[in-house]
Amino acid sequence: MFQNAPEIFTLIASAAVQWLFYRTPLPKDFRPKRILVVKLDHLGDVLLATPVFSNLRQAYPNAELHALTGAWSRVVLERHPDVNKVLEYNSPAFSRAAEPASLKQTFRLYQALRHQKYDLIVELRNDWRTVCFALLRVTPQRLDRAALQVANKLGAPQFTGTHETTRNLDVLHRVGIPTPIQTTTFAVTPEDEKWAADFAEALYIDRERPLIAIHPGSPIPTKRWKPERYAELADWLIARKRAQILFVGVKDEIPIITEIQGLMRAETNNIAAKTSLTQLASILQICDVFIGNDSGPMHLAAAVGTRTIGLYGPGDPTRFGPVGAMCQTIRRKTNCPPCPETNCRFGEDGCMSKIQAADVIQILEDAEYLPSENSNI
Repeated sequence: MFQNAPEIFTLIASAAVQWLFYRTPLPKDFRPKRILVVKLDHLGDVLLATPVFSNLRQAYPNAELHALTGAWSRVVLERHPDVNKVLEYNSPAFSRAAEPASLKQTFRLYQALRHQKYDLIVELRNDWRTVCFALLRVTPQRLDRAALQVANKLGAPQFTGTHETTRNLDVLHRVGIPTPIQTTTFAVTPEDEKWAADFAEALYIDRERPLIAIHPGSPIPTKRWKPERYAELADWLIARKRAQILFVGVKDEIPIITEIQGLMRAETNNIAAKTSLTQLASILQICDVFIGNDSGPMHLAAAVGTRTIGLYGPGDPTRFGPVGAMCQTIRRKTNCPPCPETNCRFGEDGCMSKIQAADVIQILEDAEYLPSENSNI
């Protein structure tokens, strides 16, 4: 999805650099000592790229695998069992909260990358500055997703599937690197599990009852389901399934959660902004189900193996849906094209409004995600 002119320019420039300067295929006996994977965009997108590291590790077990990513996603790759080192670069193109890197910091990063002497760089999402790094030949070998993307747009099919995980892995697949691992990864340690157990105990969570995590926020307003629908769903879960509800999110999403709680009849827990990303992952892992909008926490829940229901409107679940056998998505207005707008041009009749609480309830009942009703409260 091309959102703006700078993004299109970066994509075309990156593809051109690949075609002009990195045309030599990987040698059949290629044995890299050090590989850098560049993935600069948002948390959910980085989680969807984690299978790339797993497959590179399997193909090159003795290589050092490094990652270049933003501060917001650093912990995802630091926790990845196949990543040896994470380098931080807050691209101005993708920074939402973190301070974007200055030109001076970018030049220092360039010097650091040259010093590492990488044998291969895998570009999964870059910006114009890292395209310049490639132009200056930081490494002898380069694989670039942008080249596949541009060729695909020009009518020469390069991708074997629609989903982002598939498209990321196609960068490896096209040059003969096997890609048997398709699942996303976020490692939760025994220490994390102990923390989650203690945290749940402090909230008086009854582990004999279903525990449901709900994330009603999103950095993009048009991706948010209506607060009254979340309130209706949460009340049903408590009344009919004896569920305990944990609302999760960041500080900016607390007003959304407060509004939902004000519309509810029953009591719930709001832990927004009370956990780090690692702590949130450990909490999500002990939940029976995660329900939420198309966002980073949704992909995090899927990556730790939690049953996940993603609610989609302007986003496309066939491309950006959560990954896993226990993941399902709901999108009711399928003819609404993906859009990056802050405000829906259809107003109250937008695509997210087409999803009803009954749609989520139907999935919960059909998939038997939760035990049958035992009692009402």
